[in-house]
Amino acid sequence: MIESANDGIDVDSLMARLRKRVSDVRDRPQSHVPLNAFSLRSNVFVNSVEAYSNIADQKSQVRTQWPSNIGSTFPFSVGVVRRVSLKLLAFLFKDQRHVNQALVMALREQVSLNRQLIEQVEILRHDVETLRTTRSEADAVVER
Repeated sequence: MIESANDGIDVDSLMARLRKRVSDVRDRPQSHVPLNAFSLRSNVFVNSVEAYSNIADQKSQVRTQWPSNIGSTFPFSVGVVRRVSLKLLAFLFKDQRHVNQALVMALREQVSLNRQLIEQVEILRHDVETLRTTRSEADAVVER
């Protein structure tokens, strides 16, 4: 028997309440997440990551023209200065561009792997549901 330092607590009643609560939880039917809800949530996540990788890839390209708000200012309004400064920027940030492209490629590989894993999880969840239904049908046949 468990002894309590506080006389106001009845350990036996607490244990009885706890056992009742556990049995209620076990007896309650399990609610499963529908397969299509899992698939939808996963696809939305993967699609958003893929969209971000497309944006990153687009922004990592070599700049061939100045943005409109900079292109009309004095030093960049001259064509020669504009071309030379664009080539200088392309040279200075060449290594960073390569790093960015490598990261984008790694992210695309991760998206591809995630898609494959999601498909495999969906297949496994479908198999589990099929096994549950066949098991419950088999149990019903055995009970007869």
